[in-house]
Amino acid sequence: MKVYDLNTSFAFGKYEGKSLDEVFRTDSAYVQQCMINVEDFAIDERAIQKLFEKYPDIDLSDESIDANLEKLDVLDSGKDDIFIGEEGYDMEDYEDVVDPLDKEDNFEDIEDDDFFESTSSEDDWDDDDDFR
Repeated sequence: MKVYDLNTSFAFGKYEGKSLDEVFRTDSAYVQQCMINVEDFAIDERAIQKLFEKYPDIDLSDESIDANLEKLDVLDSGKDDIFIGEEGYDMEDYEDVVDPLDKEDNFEDIEDDDFFESTSSEDDWDDDDDFR
């Protein structure tokens, strides 16, 4: 999923190489169709706000805004496989990795008193020691 901001250039279609800002200004209907129909296209929420501020006379349809928000939600929830691919990773690559938190350690039953065993006796104390 590619998330566009105002300066991101289109990597596809008839406006390839043009920035989102340029395309929205000249053909906002094209941007709306991309928001609805292009699975790998979403506009950052801040960028949408900036577009509304910069071009107050251009409206986006509710359908395009909803479609865009759904895509962004998928990204935020981590359900999108944006890291899988040519340079990414696949969870199958990590099947043999052992999680140290999953191992079961068999500790002996330890009594609370075991933590407080004293190795010295009262005879070891010297009454002449002054700790002031």
